[in-house]
Amino acid sequence: MIEDDRGPDRRSFIRAGGLALGGVVAGRTLAQPAAAFVPKVNDAINIHPLRLFGADPDPASPLIVPELIARQIELVYELGFDGARFTVPLSIRGDFFAGLTYARVARAIGIDAVVVVSDFAGFALAGALADPRRRLAVLRLYQDLLRPVIPPAGPRRTPGRIAFQILNEPAHFLGIPPDFYVQQILAPCFQYLRANDPDGLTVGAAEVGNADGPERMRKMLDSGLEESCDRVAYHVYSRDIIPKLRNDVRGLTWVTESGVADPTRHLPWVQEVFPEIRQTLPEISRVFYYDLFDPDPRRFRVVDIVPRGPSFDVVIESPELVAYWRGRVTAAAAGARLITFRDMVPDLTPFLPTAADIRLYDETLRLIR
Repeated sequence: MIEDDRGPDRRSFIRAGGLALGGVVAGRTLAQPAAAFVPKVNDAINIHPLRLFGADPDPASPLIVPELIARQIELVYELGFDGARFTVPLSIRGDFFAGLTYARVARAIGIDAVVVVSDFAGFALAGALADPRRRLAVLRLYQDLLRPVIPPAGPRRTPGRIAFQILNEPAHFLGIPPDFYVQQILAPCFQYLRANDPDGLTVGAAEVGNADGPERMRKMLDSGLEESCDRVAYHVYSRDIIPKLRNDVRGLTWVTESGVADPTRHLPWVQEVFPEIRQTLPEISRVFYYDLFDPDPRRFRVVDIVPRGPSFDVVIESPELVAYWRGRVTAAAAGARLITFRDMVPDLTPFLPTAADIRLYDETLRLIR
């Protein structure tokens, strides 16, 4: 479940995962420990979708290099995250299907998938979500392709939950006024998504995580944000704004992006700022680190992905932070034999877009244009 009051669930890893050590007690030989899933001890992270190296000769094609997706989700699993956030952009066919695949794999191995229903540029998607006729076609596409869980080939755990975040920083990127966003876009999306999947979550868009953000978020809240989604979301890229964010939200709140643009400051940010966010805003139940990978070197990202002939290398750019996350996983695992990502997903083929998926996407785009 995407519920961040899931501390007991994380702690129950030791009980449910069979972590008791083998040995002899009172003359009896104990069974060797059962394999356990990697413990979910490091909250959540953003992933910038990467489906191939270089420019796609045909941006409309759904071409995907499966191993690029597998390696990134494998890292998310190995580093003990229980949630991952992906943008699944409607207007770029290949990137849409790459984001779809990321989310499907994450859910299959028990990681909650937060899908940002947003485009990287342009107003087409926002315009469709504001139009009652076209809105339903868009939301139906996302739900139909992302709600079903494809089971892994190997050991199964409770599937990750699905959450849809409606747009990203709408005033900043699109110039959408806070009241219009809440009342004309978010609220009707929430009503449709809730009616068609009561178990899923709808997340409000956050605004920028700098000095302009708190006032825009206040206007969203005054326009009915809390009643129009399951989770209010903030972005935090400056410590100065933390005390300025509203701390009287009645439900659970997420910080869907937070990070700092310098690898030498990544670890202090997680160790110092994340606790400060939670202490100042007690309703915050999940903080998403920004981010695992993006195209900009030595800024926010933790790793780089470097082509090596027909394959690639994953190069860690933030070794202190990665070591910190791995250390928490090792401590929580307490010596257990851990189930690997490849045990569960030896082949990404079942998660890739099918011909039916592509037809539905193409039909939807024809309907909303």
